[in-house]
Amino acid sequence: MQNTTINTVLKYAIIIGSVLITFIPLYVANPLFFPFITGKAFAFRIIVEIILALWLILMLRERGTTVAGTEKGVAPRINLITISVTAFTFIVLIADLFGLNPLRSIWSNFERMEGWMTIIHLWAYFIVLSSVLSTKENWNKFFNVILVSGLITAFYGLFQFFGWAETHQGATRVDASLGNSAYMAVYMLINAFLAGYMAFSAKVFNKKSLVWVYSILAVFFSFIMLQTSTRGTILGWIAGILIMCVIYAIFGRSEKGQGKGESNKTRMIACGVILLTIILSISFYFGRNASWIQKNAVLGRLATISLTDTKTQARGFIWPMAIKGTFGSVKTAVIGIGQENFNYIFNKDYNPQMWMHEQWFDRAHSVFIDWLVASGLLGLLAYLALYVTSFVYIWKSDLTLGQRSALIGLLVGYGIHNIFVFDNQTSYVMFFTFLAFVHSLKSGLLKSKFEKVHAWFRGSEKSVSENAIVVRDYVFVPIIALAFIAGFYFINVRNIQANTRLIDALRACSGQGAPSVALFEKALALNQTNANQEIREQLISCASNVLNSSQAPTQIKSDFYALTKKEIENQIAETPGDARIYVIGGSFFNSVGDFATALPILEKAHELSPGKQAVAFELASNYINIGKAQEAIDLIKQAYESAPDYPLAKSAYVMALINAGQEKKAYELFPNDPDLFTDQRVINVYAQKKQFSKVIEIYKKLVAQKPNDVQTHFYLAAAYLADKQNWQAIQELNAIAKQFPETKTQIDTVIKDIQAGKNVLGN
Repeated sequence: MQNTTINTVLKYAIIIGSVLITFIPLYVANPLFFPFITGKAFAFRIIVEIILALWLILMLRERGTTVAGTEKGVAPRINLITISVTAFTFIVLIADLFGLNPLRSIWSNFERMEGWMTIIHLWAYFIVLSSVLSTKENWNKFFNVILVSGLITAFYGLFQFFGWAETHQGATRVDASLGNSAYMAVYMLINAFLAGYMAFSAKVFNKKSLVWVYSILAVFFSFIMLQTSTRGTILGWIAGILIMCVIYAIFGRSEKGQGKGESNKTRMIACGVILLTIILSISFYFGRNASWIQKNAVLGRLATISLTDTKTQARGFIWPMAIKGTFGSVKTAVIGIGQENFNYIFNKDYNPQMWMHEQWFDRAHSVFIDWLVASGLLGLLAYLALYVTSFVYIWKSDLTLGQRSALIGLLVGYGIHNIFVFDNQTSYVMFFTFLAFVHSLKSGLLKSKFEKVHAWFRGSEKSVSENAIVVRDYVFVPIIALAFIAGFYFINVRNIQANTRLIDALRACSGQGAPSVALFEKALALNQTNANQEIREQLISCASNVLNSSQAPTQIKSDFYALTKKEIENQIAETPGDARIYVIGGSFFNSVGDFATALPILEKAHELSPGKQAVAFELASNYINIGKAQEAIDLIKQAYESAPDYPLAKSAYVMALINAGQEKKAYELFPNDPDLFTDQRVINVYAQKKQFSKVIEIYKKLVAQKPNDVQTHFYLAAAYLADKQNWQAIQELNAIAKQFPETKTQIDTVIKDIQAGKNVLGN
């Protein structure tokens, strides 16, 4: 086979791989743990590794076969975009290596599949794509493929909208094959503006039918995006459209290829859209409480946007928390704490008022703040440079005003979205595809300064010597092949094995077989950094069920306990400053009654996250069980006083006081909260203390309040029976049978059992 034929095959193989990447959003790896995340990430990494290896080989084969300095070949072209992407990639690497948990920063976990491992693959994807696709014609073809993939995904979302397919989040917000409405939203946002760009491109070639096709696509993508009800993305979409109109309103007069009348007409339309948007926005703001807005799924969510309402928006807590944690020292302010480490800040500086929100935030829910936390000011500036250089290249390009406005609208819309949401595999790939395209635009920036670098990659104009060919084919190509095989195995195969082995273990735990220690040991034996913590946490959950099961054999319980204790210790050794494992591990030991082992672990958890009430409750429970009643009261009192409006903290305080025999004090503290003393948790405290007269007293009050609740009547009868008042229990049961005739047959059987000396209602 001739060299040119081999090179052509290699180039087409790279292009086919790149095309396959555009269809990854459709892929859901059901056999894997976190199927919407892990499958897409592994597929992306594997394909990128393949096309990178092929690209390196192709670049070596092309050295000396083309004229240096021309646009032919696949040698990388260095410009400001290349520098920005490369600088960002390696600044993040430095931040990760010197962060709080370098291994987690590099490898991430199954739930996110990010970390530097994803960033370096994105960098490689950018380098290959920007080198292979160098003409507008090729990029237009590639964009058409992207739009086809987006269209298929959008139709999936449309089916969900009409109820023909189920949403994966259990709500009406469409998420298609991405499994998350926010992920779907940004994907549709980018596709919408990309379709707009293609419409303007078709207009350049006077293809009116295609202009209509792409315009309809843009509207369709926008409609599906709106059905995700993702507020930040909708704001980004509106802002992107406004920016497009502003650009046309200001610069439309000088647009080439338009007559004066057509130019003025376009500018007037743009001004009209801007004015209409402003009027609608003002009207929406003042009428946001109208019933027709509140009842609409999309408008209703938009109406709840608030920068001050921390009851519905956790960002009001976590953004200040993130900024405070980042600027806690000069080092973290400059270079951050590494990716995947936001939980350290969240736990340490937890705001007690966050009791109404999720308890384990691993992101600041803002891409920009997340990069500030992960890589400090240096990393944030490097990330912002991607936007700035892209804008400069777009604006200075030879594209039409319409094309430039669509691309700038995309950039602005994506940026606004990223203020409120964190990135994901699909949006990352779309953004780096966008960067690779912008890289190809002819701006002339720094072109002359990097011609020598490009020529070096290309090789000299002279023919390649036989010796050079031998070295290439028998040294460099094998090295590339071996590096690919090693990367493929250690980056992908072993992690996929760990993932599938975890799934096997979880299936056994969920009833599809007998819970098996050996299956968890098999998954842990691979010792994969991004898998170990997830496997251990799932092991803890499974072991808790096994140890609290009355049917599990003693030996299996013993084996699960031994392995779980060992792996909790291993995880603590690996992440000694992470409160999460201390909370989960300590809670496990509490749940199985090993209070002595749980005590130091939970005390360390409270030390690492002193403001989190859930940790205080778990530690207080431990104190109560080991006889430290006053320590429990002091701890829960502190938790209650940090957030007096937290109902669980208030009831926990009451329970702790009652458990310590300080019932009078509890009534004195909360004289206006009688419901606290009829709470089921309080009843359980009295029952555990065998103060059944108190239980009877409470259930009498509840029966008086809810006379038609048959279950409460049964509870009162059970309380009589537990207090050895069999006659009163029978009297209550007869009263139930009289009031609720449908229960008479059941009650007659129960009464006979009681008369026979059986406590069928339990204690």
